[in-house]
Amino acid sequence: MQTRFNMPALFGRFVNFLLPARCAYCRSSLEDLSKPFFCSQCWSDFSAVPQPACLLCGRPFGTPEATTHSPGHACWICRKNPPAFDQAVAAGVFEGSLREAIHIYKYRPLRGLGRPLGRWMAGSLQIVKHIDLAVPVPLHRTRLRQRGFNQALLLAREVSDHFGIRLCYDNLIRLRPTRPQVELSGLDRTANVRDAFGLGRPSAVEGKSVLVIDDVFTTGATMHECSRVLKEAGASSVTALTLARAVD
Repeated sequence: MQTRFNMPALFGRFVNFLLPARCAYCRSSLEDLSKPFFCSQCWSDFSAVPQPACLLCGRPFGTPEATTHSPGHACWICRKNPPAFDQAVAAGVFEGSLREAIHIYKYRPLRGLGRPLGRWMAGSLQIVKHIDLAVPVPLHRTRLRQRGFNQALLLAREVSDHFGIRLCYDNLIRLRPTRPQVELSGLDRTANVRDAFGLGRPSAVEGKSVLVIDDVFTTGATMHECSRVLKEAGASSVTALTLARAVD
């Protein structure tokens, strides 16, 4: 009987024997190659956002006692400048191995991390209200050509599949190129994305509950602007969902 060999798999094992793969964060050897670039311990070290947190933007409060007497109150930033979204939710904190994973995913860039990160994101969440549409934050075509893929879209696909939400990836569009938000801070981020988004089919979101998906929530400027456009087109509610959230 003729034996068939899986040459790519054998070659991969041979290379890994000679040059063992290392975790991109802690540099330990990778025993489980089913999840790329990070060891099982670093995947398990992804941290959930501490509670209690603001019910609008998801910003953790300074102490557990912050909501003892008023469990529904918003943080001072949301009270001063209410966001256009109804709620912001993040799967984890933008630190440690999760931060490194997102940096590799976006800036190396490594498309193959989209599926495992998206699956971890979806498995870490509990969506309790009805959602009609999942919408990724779009890239401008110039940035899309540079990176080769929209990192938010790959995450949105996994969330859409996991929760059975219809994915709409071609309606919310970026009207003009903007500077990477990571290069800016504070009010500059708000100005950078102001009027940067639009809808190709505004009537498609009218009366719909929309889940807007991105990789990182920092100041919330991008999510606010996307949500404002959706709300002005008649969306009944907008939930901002990100893989990670920066925590002060």
